[in-house]
Amino acid sequence: MPLEKYNQKRDFSKTKEPKGIRKTSKGALQFVVQKHAASHLHYDFRLEIDGVLVSWAVPKGPSADHDVKRLAMHVEDHPMDYIDFEGIIPEGEYGGGTVMVWDIGTYHAEGNDDASKDNALMKKQLKEGSIKIVLQGSKLKGSYHLFSIKDDDKQWLLMKGNDEFADGKAFNELSIITKRDFNAIAKGNDVWESNRKSATKKIVPTKKTERREEEKMAHAAKSDGAFSGDDLADAKKITHFPENWRPQLATLTDAAFDHGDWIFENKFDGYRALIQIQNKKATIISRNGIKFNGKYPEIAKSFDGTPQDMILDGEIVVEDSKGKSHFQWLQKYEDHPGKGKLKFYAFDILYFQGFDLRNLGLLLRKKILKAVLPKAANIIYSEHQIGTGIKAFEAVAAKGGEGIIAKKSDSRYQTDKRSRDWLKIKTDKQQEMVIGGFTEPQGGRKGIGALLCGYYDGKDLIYSGKVGSGFTEHILEDLRKKLDRIERKASPFTTIPKEKNVHWVSPKLIAQLKFSEFTETGSMRHPVFLGLRSDKDPKDITIEKPGVVAEKSSDTLTAVKEPQKNRTKSRIEFSNLDKVFWPKEKITKGDVIDYYKSVAAYILPYLKERPQSLRRTPDGIKSEGFFQKDVAGKVPKWIKTRKIKSDSAGESIEWLICNDEETLLFLANWGCIEMNPWSSRVGSLNNPDYIIFDLDPKGVPMKNIIATATKLKEVLDLLKVPAYIKTSGGNGLHVFIPVLPKYTYEHTRQFSHLVSQMVHRDLPEITSLERMPAKRKGKVYLDFLQNGRGKTMASVYSLRPREGAGVSTPLEWDEVNDSLDLKAYNINTIPKRLQEKGDLWANFFDDAIDLKSILNKI
Repeated sequence: MPLEKYNQKRDFSKTKEPKGIRKTSKGALQFVVQKHAASHLHYDFRLEIDGVLVSWAVPKGPSADHDVKRLAMHVEDHPMDYIDFEGIIPEGEYGGGTVMVWDIGTYHAEGNDDASKDNALMKKQLKEGSIKIVLQGSKLKGSYHLFSIKDDDKQWLLMKGNDEFADGKAFNELSIITKRDFNAIAKGNDVWESNRKSATKKIVPTKKTERREEEKMAHAAKSDGAFSGDDLADAKKITHFPENWRPQLATLTDAAFDHGDWIFENKFDGYRALIQIQNKKATIISRNGIKFNGKYPEIAKSFDGTPQDMILDGEIVVEDSKGKSHFQWLQKYEDHPGKGKLKFYAFDILYFQGFDLRNLGLLLRKKILKAVLPKAANIIYSEHQIGTGIKAFEAVAAKGGEGIIAKKSDSRYQTDKRSRDWLKIKTDKQQEMVIGGFTEPQGGRKGIGALLCGYYDGKDLIYSGKVGSGFTEHILEDLRKKLDRIERKASPFTTIPKEKNVHWVSPKLIAQLKFSEFTETGSMRHPVFLGLRSDKDPKDITIEKPGVVAEKSSDTLTAVKEPQKNRTKSRIEFSNLDKVFWPKEKITKGDVIDYYKSVAAYILPYLKERPQSLRRTPDGIKSEGFFQKDVAGKVPKWIKTRKIKSDSAGESIEWLICNDEETLLFLANWGCIEMNPWSSRVGSLNNPDYIIFDLDPKGVPMKNIIATATKLKEVLDLLKVPAYIKTSGGNGLHVFIPVLPKYTYEHTRQFSHLVSQMVHRDLPEITSLERMPAKRKGKVYLDFLQNGRGKTMASVYSLRPREGAGVSTPLEWDEVNDSLDLKAYNINTIPKRLQEKGDLWANFFDDAIDLKSILNKI
């Protein structure tokens, strides 16, 4: 593509991009990969050929995994002066957006050692539509292949050659020449200039290197250096005031602990609230979005007039003269405003002057909070201790306080999420309960006798006992009035309590209780009424059990999800359990670990003694992740590994073997959403024990996939071959045949090819054996090539890192019909399905066939 097209698309009076001038290629040829945030984020892969940069747009960027192919769209040539362009293309101009030099270096044609021949060889390869090169960059190294897949020369594929650099590792995403990320480049106001006197160029920063918004921030803070605009470098600028954010919640843990990476604050006995200040007006918002201005006008008034817009997180409490908070006083504060001192304790800041602060570390957020918090007698900054949780807990317990909150010091703020980065440790057991009824008072007591309380388990209200202490005479009379208004005839509890003289009520009121312990039957022992809560939804009230168990030592904190008495010692230190892996479904990393724990007994028979090709997706489905095969020196010594010689390089790499639940959970904690085992086991690695038929569904209606699977079953039935079917976990289906491990991968591939040909013969209109996607559009691809040494397929019961959190699930053949809904097989449904149906593949390996005897029949 000549440079005329490049020049025609650009107005060089508006863009700093260089004009298109062809140069003479001499010496080692150069390449560059530029990451480009235009209308769509992509990577521009550019090779110097005959004095220009021949260019491809690669949407997902280069990979270091030999098995991964990337679409590469051939675009117009660029001039050689573009090779280190980094900066901003103005909006409205062609390609408007931010450009980063992601990698740069030299290259040569594969198999050629004479640099003087490279240019001629590359012109020939480009014309033929098949390019094989060796890159010598900072990130991209070794063999890479580009080949055209359509006659119009537009669509190509980019893939990593199979060499020692094909390690599947993720790349550093910073600029290779300035070490900046996209945000820094976009904020830097840089102008690109070409130094015409030398072969290199440079990035020249302008004099205004600080953002105007940050200068306003530092001035607005008026904090005498407590924080500056530099503290906000990683904060996100947003254009709207976020009115609908809700607080991050803490997970209950069983004991206090010491740890240098955690801070410890007092746990307040009050109402959680966000203070939203916009245009000098404060609004108090409860954890459920209820406005509290009318209940606590003094707090709102203390914040009114604050010149900066902000959102603060904290707790409203009422304290006595000794500084002890009283929840009942707070509950009745509107009726008795003189009883105690109303205060707001601020412990976090989410937003300030147009900046979203949630992605900043906790200690940095607290630094900003302390600097900008308005000064008033009833507004208090919540102090903290670093590392010494046990000492902080003992001090609170000695004063009769409610407990402490432990927070990971570098944690981000997770809006409207219960997180294990925040842990609550209580001095006594407390629990909210829903009131479902009450008994008549006896003797001289007035109002009520006792409250009948419960909690929700799904849609069921479970009875948890009655509460008859903690009431004053005034509280008893007030409760009776409230309860009489919501009286009903029928019990709201799933199991009706055997109590006399009961009045049932609609489950609308929530009681805050303290008690000594739960009995074995789930009832509270020695419960005491503390007050009513109006800041929560009754449907949200469930049994609150420790979600994390703290183990104390000098330098580690092990957090697990089960209470101490119900678990065994784990060698895994779980981390970032609340990291969201599926944003739409709000499924977290902890949910993935829970899933694999629940299905471990079912999935392990299909993983044991098989090398694992690890697909690691530590950021969840928002990124494609990366494959890792060699785990040498990267996993704990207790995990089984096996050195296996690579056929191509002749070198051994160390593969992970998943033989037990602990290794399975280690993989899940390592970000392996998907489990990808070999088709063969240690001891017979060259002899697979199953054959795979992958029905590739891209762009194909579901009815055609069903028809193809049904025809495949007919063919295999005629051959008297057992066929096991499962969902892919995405949009397709997989059919497996168990075989005795005495034949090679070539034998199993040939058999798969032969049967696939038989299916295609009967269904030529809807199936294809063509490898190139362009030649099989709208047809089910019968991918027999999945049967190869080292090739992997998602295991039975494996999660897939795709939208919907699908699971590769065994099916009964009568389920394979027009009503089949692949989305129904997901992380939420499979554990229950297993309880109902068990493992549909339980006899899989017992049904292994002798391949030779089957071939003799054909």
